[in-house]
Amino acid sequence: MNLDDWGWGRHWQGEIDSISPSDLNPGRVIAVHRDLSLVQTAQGERPGLVSGKFRHGAQKLSDYPAVGDWVLADTKNPDLAVLHHILPRKTTISRKAAGNQIDEQILATNVDIIFVVTAFDDDFNVRRLERYVLLAHQSGIDPVILVNKADLAKPDDEKYSLANDVLPNGSVHRLSAQTGDGVDIIQYYLSEGKTGIFLGSSGVGKSTVLNGLLGQNVQSTQTIRLSDGKGRHTTTAREMFRLPHGGLIIDTPGLREVQLWGDESALSEVFDEIKELAKACQFNDCRHGQEPGCAIQAALEDGTLPMGRYQSFLKLQKEMAYLERKKDPQQRANTKRRWKKIHENMRDYVDRKRKGF
Repeated sequence: MNLDDWGWGRHWQGEIDSISPSDLNPGRVIAVHRDLSLVQTAQGERPGLVSGKFRHGAQKLSDYPAVGDWVLADTKNPDLAVLHHILPRKTTISRKAAGNQIDEQILATNVDIIFVVTAFDDDFNVRRLERYVLLAHQSGIDPVILVNKADLAKPDDEKYSLANDVLPNGSVHRLSAQTGDGVDIIQYYLSEGKTGIFLGSSGVGKSTVLNGLLGQNVQSTQTIRLSDGKGRHTTTAREMFRLPHGGLIIDTPGLREVQLWGDESALSEVFDEIKELAKACQFNDCRHGQEPGCAIQAALEDGTLPMGRYQSFLKLQKEMAYLERKKDPQQRANTKRRWKKIHENMRDYVDRKRKGF
């Protein structure tokens, strides 16, 4: 098995050359099922477990192997690869782990492009789409939006236009996994050795798109309820596949929660128009409330900036600030005062609108 087919190259060889000589061999993690990994090595595909020393040194969930990782493993046992090291990750796609704990959950690593998959059905949600795009930018990876089930789209359907509004300077494509129309655009982005990932809700057709790309039914799919278009989880674990033309794709289960991980810096990329409006405010320290010359309030008044999008921006900004406070408790008092003022400004704005001012 040639590891170049799985994304190996000079970069990764250089990482190994910087490590002390050993009898360990490189491999790529192509699936993770609880404590057990599936590792692609030059000797073939085999189950993988971390060594006792590795486990002892791991302090948090994100220290363990994730799909996409390049690892150094003992492959002398033909039935098991023992993982000793993870090579430094080029990119990491993370979200906050579900639950009350502030922990990072890594979805995948060493990914070159993120395909955010949505669909022409009742599950389409602009606010959720914004979250996926923000997650991509926080990972430092360019997102591409795929609007699946184009065969179900009505002539006056605005979902494609709304998706373009979320990613105005990016790439948005409509396709139909059912008919095959537009699916080949994915191959354009995934040249030999490049790794992509499908992210999206359950039922948007990620596994069906993958089956079409592979030319065979490798991922099970389920019929969507016609009453509301809702789907159920059809992929049970994140797994990497090699496409016939040479690219690599990671299929993922639908995310029930798109909880973000990272700081606020990526917000300005997703909500670029709000950043530009803020620059036009009369005062540099404008809180975008009742201050004179506030460009954001003016845009809300004339409809240039939709209220729903601005509220989504504030909600995501608050969520990011909350995470930062949890990571750095010293920020707590200052952030609390800041958000109290923002909420007061929003209440004043709503009251003025209600009274006709």
